[in-house]
Amino acid sequence: MRRPPAMQWICARGVLAAAQSAAAAFEREHGLAVALRDLDEGAAQLEASVACETHWRRGLRARVDSPLECWIARVPGPVLCITEGGRAQAESLRAFVPAGRAYLGLWGEEALQPAAIALAAWQLAQSGTGRWLTLAVD
Repeated sequence: MRRPPAMQWICARGVLAAAQSAAAAFEREHGLAVALRDLDEGAAQLEASVACETHWRRGLRARVDSPLECWIARVPGPVLCITEGGRAQAESLRAFVPAGRAYLGLWGEEALQPAAIALAAWQLAQSGTGRWLTLAVD
């Protein structure tokens, strides 16, 4: 029986094979299932989400309730964003992670290495849900 996901990894297409390998090993070693999600799917909602947050900051909305925030909130647990691109791409979703969820962006060469992905995910899983992480890999 498949376990429900304990966390989500939002992945750029260029790192998907490494992330799939890391997710399988992560579940075997730690017993934690991972939901792999497409970064492009989230990024497509970025412009509308920024507009929602802008309206909220200006007092025009009671809550942000952005499309991206809702998309991320559908899967429980911490969020790991993995991309072979730069830091800006890995960090682009941070503002839309629901309150209380840990977040980590992993980018560059390490994002192509299953062992580095699994290690980052394990550190994220151990961080606790009440803390935000600012760890980064250059």
